[in-house]
Amino acid sequence: MPLAKTMKGKILGSTLFAMACVNGTTAAASGTVVLVVPPAETIPTGPLGESIVRGRDYLMSTAQRLPEFVGNGLTCKNCHLGNATEVGTVANAAPFIGVVGRFPQFNARDQMVELLERRINDCFERSMNGKPLPLDHPAMVDMVAYMTWLSQGVPIGARVAGSGIPELELARAPNPIDGGVVYKAKCAMCHGADGSGTKSADGDGGYVFPPLWGLQSFAGRAGMARQHTAAGFIKHKMPFGAGDSLSDGEAWDLAAYVLSQVRPD
Repeated sequence: MPLAKTMKGKILGSTLFAMACVNGTTAAASGTVVLVVPPAETIPTGPLGESIVRGRDYLMSTAQRLPEFVGNGLTCKNCHLGNATEVGTVANAAPFIGVVGRFPQFNARDQMVELLERRINDCFERSMNGKPLPLDHPAMVDMVAYMTWLSQGVPIGARVAGSGIPELELARAPNPIDGGVVYKAKCAMCHGADGSGTKSADGDGGYVFPPLWGLQSFAGRAGMARQHTAAGFIKHKMPFGAGDSLSDGEAWDLAAYVLSQVRPD
């Protein structure tokens, strides 16, 4: 590998690592810190800032920007919710804030210690029914740069309030028939009676509201295909803009209805 390319990678890596630290603190933190979205004006100028902006774009418009690695119509933002300008910034919707300081970590499902880049690829392969990016792919570097910028100020190893997706599990078996009734009343207006979603009017192939089943939706091996994960996400974040408006039972049954539909393996 050319020396210039090697040095460039080392400089970028060192800069990203420094951004993730707080006053040089790298020791594992205890307790939970508040979720804070950094102001856009803190994005640095120059190559690093350009990488952060590109990474945000990949995460917001994944299927459109990385079609060779995505096998459906989804974007990262469909699960990692954000606001009008950012992605992965909403509590209890798998925010990216603080995530860089929690890797490498042990993945119980795969029984291995994995890097953040490998975890990102896990989403590409499972949630997006696609293909993994090479770990040194420019888009991978950009996405990690964006997550690192979001994580500035979070101590290494700290857990951010609202990280992940809260699981919901009831003692009774879910009833997909009752869930179908809830879907028609609360969800079909946005996601379609057939679950195919609502496409963007600008013709870019994207969706305003993502497909919940069918070939353009997440695969059966995705994390969202787990009953307790889907139920928790629905409970806290759906209907969009009216999270926590459904009862636990409605969210539990609705998840079963959605997951009972046909989707990629």
